[in-house]
Amino acid sequence: MKIKSKTIDLDYGQYTQPKIFYLNDKIYVAVTDLQTNKVYLFDSQTKPIPNFPVYGNSGIDLKTAKQKTHLEFVVKGDRNSVILYNIN
Repeated sequence: MKIKSKTIDLDYGQYTQPKIFYLNDKIYVAVTDLQTNKVYLFDSQTKPIPNFPVYGNSGIDLKTAKQKTHLEFVVKGDRNSVILYNIN
């Protein structure tokens, strides 16, 4: 995967389309490996966000939390469940 002019090598898998988010004056790029159920989140410099990958079965929806300094996202979990993650 390529972000700006930098390339990230991802393991072989079936990935969702990359989603780009612009929050708190930063750019984030998210992809999910649907075979291993792992969500990856990178910054605009191709650095992985700490504590990723996390569990998920779909693309994510990343938003600013009520505190404005934290981020949160939702992703599909098992069957009919939704998981809410908070990023500090």
